[in-house]
Amino acid sequence: AGGRGLAAASTVAKESGGGAPASASSSSSRVMDLMGCGKPLVLRLECKDIFTNLALEAHLFQHAPLDHPVLMTYQNDKTIVIGRHQNPWKECRVKLMEEDGVALCRRSSGGGAVYQDLGNTCFSFLNNLPPSKNVKEAPPIDFKTVNNEVLVGALARLGIEAEPSGRNDLQVNHDGVWSKVSGSAYKNRNLTSGLRSLHHGTMLLNVDTEALGRYLTPDSLKLQSKGVSSVKSRVVNLKEVDEKINHQSFMEALEAEFIAQRGASGVTLAKISAEEALSIPEVKAAVDASTDWDWRFGSSPAFSVEFIEKFPWGLIEVNLDAKKGHISQGKAYSDCLRPEFIDALNELLTFREEGGGYPYSKDGVDQLADALLGKVADDLAPWVEDVRRWMTEKVTE
Repeated sequence: AGGRGLAAASTVAKESGGGAPASASSSSSRVMDLMGCGKPLVLRLECKDIFTNLALEAHLFQHAPLDHPVLMTYQNDKTIVIGRHQNPWKECRVKLMEEDGVALCRRSSGGGAVYQDLGNTCFSFLNNLPPSKNVKEAPPIDFKTVNNEVLVGALARLGIEAEPSGRNDLQVNHDGVWSKVSGSAYKNRNLTSGLRSLHHGTMLLNVDTEALGRYLTPDSLKLQSKGVSSVKSRVVNLKEVDEKINHQSFMEALEAEFIAQRGASGVTLAKISAEEALSIPEVKAAVDASTDWDWRFGSSPAFSVEFIEKFPWGLIEVNLDAKKGHISQGKAYSDCLRPEFIDALNELLTFREEGGGYPYSKDGVDQLADALLGKVADDLAPWVEDVRRWMTEKVTE
């Protein structure tokens, strides 16, 4: 059975375009007006940037009027998403990600590392809940189950049988093996705007499964970390189940099922562009905060690392402890014939104040090497450059 698109559904009330807004205030007003339109709402986000999409989602969840159910769909370009307490240097090949243009995004919530690209369709359900004095109590409406029924129904429209699995996944039986096709997260919040729920996740359509291993599999660098390692799950793309499935067909099936289950009184469809989302000051501020190096890397748990290399001038070993994305302390050892070189390096790796270390990054190595140049004799400058190149390669692996 093919998916019945939103445009074909007779219950659609109107479609609102997402062109560039005239001003920040008018853009915010239009989005808020949509959220309070008095009918269930389907929002298609036309932005492919995960930081913008998540910032807009969070802003609407926290501040928008939410008198009817809302479904948002969007896609994110190549991104590794890690949990709040994970270590990107342990989970990811950071250097390869930078070379391939893969963004690193840290969630404010927990969980493991996942890869997203345009082979994913992302969905978000936002719902209001009846007032409650205790948000930890079981809500009178189990929206996670309700929303899963919409997702399962959307897949049924595409001729695919699916079922919930565990706490937050959906799975399909592919070639006799039950495999995950969707993962999600769910939360209730008692906000000034009322008690509400957010249920968001991804549907795997044609994600680059090789990228999971390419970017998420730790290399031979031995990191001893307090962070949470990700669990590699058995997954399958829906494209392997039915090669005709793509983002458009799944999105239309999902919207049609949402209409069938939640939109008896009519549904409003709207599109929001990246420019319109970023013109909302609170969204722009959230994007700036989520793309900041200190949040994405500096929020990493403490870890230790050991580097060893043989140069023409001697063998050198460097042990580093890192905390909050900065080198908290370090020690170098070497059999080189110029001990003053190692003494100078160790002096720079000794930090007497909390947070006084160099960033664990290329910029941090450059700062260390530049400082080392100022401490050693001119004839040792080539050694400094050897150490600079070597440590830069290691901290960005």
